[in-house]
Amino acid sequence: MSKKWKHIYGPVPSRRLGLSLGVDLVPYKTCNFDCIYCQLGRTRQKTIERKRYIEAGDILDNLFGALENITKPDFITLAGSGEPTLNSDIGFIIREIKKKTSIPLAVLTNGSLLTDDDVSEALTLADVILPSLDASGEDTFQKIDRPHESLHLETIVEGLVKFREKFTGAIWLEIFFVDGINTSETSVELFKKILERINPDKVQLNTAVRPPAESFVKTVSDSELHKICEKLGEKCEVIVQREEIPRDAKNIVDPETIMAILSRRPCTLIDLSKGLSASPNHILKTIAVLQKEGAIKSYFQNRELFYARAG
Repeated sequence: MSKKWKHIYGPVPSRRLGLSLGVDLVPYKTCNFDCIYCQLGRTRQKTIERKRYIEAGDILDNLFGALENITKPDFITLAGSGEPTLNSDIGFIIREIKKKTSIPLAVLTNGSLLTDDDVSEALTLADVILPSLDASGEDTFQKIDRPHESLHLETIVEGLVKFREKFTGAIWLEIFFVDGINTSETSVELFKKILERINPDKVQLNTAVRPPAESFVKTVSDSELHKICEKLGEKCEVIVQREEIPRDAKNIVDPETIMAILSRRPCTLIDLSKGLSASPNHILKTIAVLQKEGAIKSYFQNRELFYARAG
C-alpha cells in the first residue's frame, strides 16, 4: 500500500476472513496485552488509556482512498498493529465506514474492553467481531497474555457474555494454543464451560505459525488441535492456512507496499503473492532490495521462510 495510505495495509490473505483490508487505529504495538505469541513482537506501549491515538479523519481518508484503487476485499478489518478498541473514535469510524461501503466490517480484538459501555456499543455496529480468549484460568491468562495489571480473566469473560446478549452480528472467537501452557485436559474442560457462557457463533483454534514474540512458545500439532476441537464441540474449527498463489498474479508492487504489510505481520512469499496478486519472482526481487537496505529480515520457522520488518 502506498505511503499516502499509511494507516491501511493489504489486502492480505486471512485464514478467517479471506482477502482482508486492514486498518490501523493505534500506533505500532500499542496494546493492553503483551502476548507471548504475538507475531509483531513485544508490546512497546502497554496501556489501558482510551484516546484519539490517530485522527479519525486521517484513517477514513486513507481507507476510502485505498478502496478506490484496489480489488474489492472480502472484509475491512479493524486490527493491525495493536488493540483497536483503545482508539476512542472507534464508534465514529465504524459508523462512517458502514455509511459509505457495503463491504462487511470485522473487528479483531482481545475483548478486554468490552466491559466499557462505549466500546461495546461501538462494536455492535460491526458485522463480525473476532475476540481472542487464550486462557481458561487467571494464572494461564497472566502467563500467555501478560495483560495490563488492571485486567483479569473473569472480568473479560463477563464482558464477552454481556456483549453476546446484545450483539446481533457474528462472534468468531479465537483460542490461541501454546503447547504445554493451555493445552492440558483441565484447561480444555474449563474452556468448554466458558464457551457455553459466551455462546460464540464459531470457535477457531490457532497456534504459532509465524515467529512469536518469545522463542519459548511451542506450536501445537495439527493432530492435537483436532483432538481439542472435538472436545470443544460442533462450533469449533481448526484454522487452516491458505497457501494458493493466484493464477492472475500480475500486479507490480512497490517496496513501500511490501513494507506496509511486513510492518504489521510476518509473511511467507505465498502470503505476499496471494495478498498482492503479484508474481513470486517480482516480490522476491523487491524483497532482495529491502534486505540489502536492512529494512527487512527473514526467519525460518515450522519449515517455512517468513519475512518481517527489521528492528
